[in-house]
Amino acid sequence: MNKQISGVCPPKIDFYIFWPALIVIVGLLVPICLSPDAAGKVAGDLISVITNKLGWAYQLGAFSLFIFMFWLALGRYGKIRLGRLEDKPEYSKFSWIAMMFCAGMGSSIMNWSFVEPLYFMQGPAMGIEPGSNQAAEWAGMYSMFHWGLIPYAIYLLPALPIAYIVYVRRCSLFRISEACVGILGDKAYGPVGKVIDVLVILSILGGTATTLGLSVPVLSALFSEAFGLVDSFGLQLVVLVIWTAIFSWSVYKGLSEGIKILSQINTMLALVLLVFVLVTGPTLFILDSASNSLGLLMGNFFHMSLWTDPVNKGGYPQAWTTFYWAWWLAYAPMVGLFVARISKGRTIRELILYGITWGSLGSWVFFAVWGNYAINLEITESLSLSSILSESGIPATIVATVNSLPFASVFILAFIVLFFVFTATTMDSAAFVLASISSKDMSGDEEPACWNRIIWAMILGGSAIAMMLMGGLKAVQSATIVLALPMLPLMALLVFSLMRMLKEDFGSSLEQAHHVMHETKGITQIVQDIPVVGQLEYVKETAFDPDVAQSSV
Repeated sequence: MNKQISGVCPPKIDFYIFWPALIVIVGLLVPICLSPDAAGKVAGDLISVITNKLGWAYQLGAFSLFIFMFWLALGRYGKIRLGRLEDKPEYSKFSWIAMMFCAGMGSSIMNWSFVEPLYFMQGPAMGIEPGSNQAAEWAGMYSMFHWGLIPYAIYLLPALPIAYIVYVRRCSLFRISEACVGILGDKAYGPVGKVIDVLVILSILGGTATTLGLSVPVLSALFSEAFGLVDSFGLQLVVLVIWTAIFSWSVYKGLSEGIKILSQINTMLALVLLVFVLVTGPTLFILDSASNSLGLLMGNFFHMSLWTDPVNKGGYPQAWTTFYWAWWLAYAPMVGLFVARISKGRTIRELILYGITWGSLGSWVFFAVWGNYAINLEITESLSLSSILSESGIPATIVATVNSLPFASVFILAFIVLFFVFTATTMDSAAFVLASISSKDMSGDEEPACWNRIIWAMILGGSAIAMMLMGGLKAVQSATIVLALPMLPLMALLVFSLMRMLKEDFGSSLEQAHHVMHETKGITQIVQDIPVVGQLEYVKETAFDPDVAQSSV
């Protein structure tokens, strides 16, 4: 709901966060724009140090988060509702799931669903022979691994402590630092908290600018193909300006009128295009390969989650899995804050299981259909996509793949629209979250000032230009992993903060079905409705602050 309460001004900007973040951003972007080659080299040097020395930390940390999230969802704390007794979900499940998925994946999945399996066929994991049939099978499966289960566990973790402290404890600040109060205490409101929020802003900018930096050249190539334009850096800037205008409009309109509508349009159009490729393409091969990929994933999930290739040192897990986990970590604060904002009234179990299940299935469908379509073109030699990828890069490969479809001229127009809307939903979510972090005293039901959101939309566009100037997949990957590094300890801090808050507020009282927070006069009560013959009400007085957590069913 974009409308502010009548007579109430929108939250003001917090300049203790905004100005330090802006100074650091400008300090990074100016050198990149002035000397992109040198910036790319520095990022490349940093990445080789990080992946060689800390690749294991990304692998182990991401896997641990996945295990923790399922333990939390299936355990006793999964019953807790993120809100009070009177709080109901703001959005239907379809809108809620669509907004979660579109905020998390955006146009990146349209980039990678066609080309990532081709990369994995050329340079496969586990010492598999490049270009072999086994490489083709593992290529489809590894894409599913990188885009499902663990990524959504990473994404959704920050949403839990944020939603808990805003909707349950009724704290006013919609920030990652606020969610760390369980461990940091009052320090979360001082300089330490400000540093955390600035680092979160940088991480979000790194992740979203990476998306735009990879997506704009692809869309420019699609425009060139569809309308007979000359593909150039100038055309890419025009595309970026149009894109920025779209998601600036969306963040201006707010959640209900902008982001929700775009997400619903996005989801429906994506389903139409997926069904079209499934029906007109090699349907049986797509279905067979998707089933095979799921089997390979289930059989090798734990090995791949922790595989670092310490003996052969082929570099695959460092170049790909570490990059992806870092990318998801960079996005995690943004997606977490956004998901927390739209999840009032949901239970912890509902948020985790719905988010991981439907998010993973959504990603897998893209790779099952579009990824296997590209693999089929390659292995049947209908189109040498690997050669195009090696010689001309990602944009040319996507254009060639789309042109191989029936009714290509119509499909490419629909693909362009989906590309635009997909990225707009991610970018407007990012601008919304960045504006929320830099706002003062913004409650869970409020939205940041429109001008604040638009400023961040402009900054995102400028950051994307810097990524485009750095050029190349390797440079963009390097920037993402470097900026995401502080998110590893921050995720651990969020885990311990959430657990401490849950134990302080509920202790061992969660033995029965559904639990909701409910405030009474003077004391805090834990009320349980136990589903036996008749009703049994159990009330327990607790020692913590009556303005903090209360529970009821």
